[in-house]
Amino acid sequence: MLTALNQDGKLITLVQSIKRKDLIERLRSDVYFCPVCQESLILKAGNIRIPHFSHKRNTACSIFETEPESPQHLKGKKVLFDFFLNQGLNVSLEHYLPDIKQRADLLVQTPSRTFAIEYQCSPIVRSILEKRTEGYNSGGITPIWIIGGKPYQKYQKGFFTLSDFHWSMIRHKEGIGQYLLSFDSESLRFFLLSNITPISSRKVSSSLLSTSFSTATLPLRFKQDEKNEINYPLWLQSKRKWLQNKVLYGNLVHDYFLKSIYSSGHNPFLLPPICGLPVPYMECFYSHPIEWQFFIYQECLSKIQVGKRISMKYVIQKVQSLIKSGFISPRYFPLAHKLTWKNAVENYCSLLTEREYFKKIGEDLFEMVKEIKVPNSIDEAMKWEEEIFRKLDNGRSRNGSKIDEYCFFFGSVAGFSKIR
Repeated sequence: MLTALNQDGKLITLVQSIKRKDLIERLRSDVYFCPVCQESLILKAGNIRIPHFSHKRNTACSIFETEPESPQHLKGKKVLFDFFLNQGLNVSLEHYLPDIKQRADLLVQTPSRTFAIEYQCSPIVRSILEKRTEGYNSGGITPIWIIGGKPYQKYQKGFFTLSDFHWSMIRHKEGIGQYLLSFDSESLRFFLLSNITPISSRKVSSSLLSTSFSTATLPLRFKQDEKNEINYPLWLQSKRKWLQNKVLYGNLVHDYFLKSIYSSGHNPFLLPPICGLPVPYMECFYSHPIEWQFFIYQECLSKIQVGKRISMKYVIQKVQSLIKSGFISPRYFPLAHKLTWKNAVENYCSLLTEREYFKKIGEDLFEMVKEIKVPNSIDEAMKWEEEIFRKLDNGRSRNGSKIDEYCFFFGSVAGFSKIR
């Protein structure tokens, strides 16, 4: 903690203008209390971590129990406090909101709105993330979650690996799709990982932009001169590798996907080419697109003939049943409720319409206009796959050298005013 009440009830903040000698003197003579639980605090002013307050062991403070603070978190809060303060904003540190019983890392106020800045350096379960977000919203406060550190777990060969914590922090913004925003207190840079496109359940291709803390202003701007797009040949290669590993190391007893393939008389390497296509919102499933698209084929598409009709509602119900049975795993985004597995299924059906397997004849109704064939050999399967992926690659949009600018923190509206 960087704030505490002294014995006179005055709020003490360990951010500015308090020198090390002053801290030592306070440590020897003053008594401090938690603004939330009123229990006594210890003032720590060593040579490694920045000066901070700490609860004693076995404290009953709910804030302390749920938010143990690392040196990265303490430093990041301090630097972000300085950043918003230097922008002329009305900002308070570790502001406790009794009405909702939550403490914001930073509370920022503009003439029209109040924002809670949460600097999240360690993994947090989705239920708590959602509960805190709903708490702020219920109090008329807009939460802004910022990841502490880099917005990815690993970077290798042009790809990023995301942990489940990173996936839980995903947000959506028009123009950049799914994104992650972070601040690294070591390099003192803001990072934006945008246009996140899954290659596997953890690996993604994406655009990484950054801006220095020393030159950043509000609204926080990132400029991008080229949008990230799916590399279809690479995606096909990754799909084939995933399937090979699935067959080699999968468990036929517990793996419903493999069990369904073999029990239905299919060969995992001779599936219809429409199984395993990259579509928007496919990250809304933990399951690989091969899996949930095969189930859609098996449960819905293989059972209708050319000229017959099928509704989106029917397809959604079938997928929902598979999810309830635990055969498909959806991914949930607490900070982006509009991102759901239904978006992925709808985009998959739209893609099949573009590839002329379906014809849309109503808002929720499709007619099968082309037979979905099953390849008879590995060579035929690879040929059909490459053909459909080549069409996908040729049909994608290209934006040339257009430069886009993305704004964060209090929106992109002109006329953003500082508070002096």
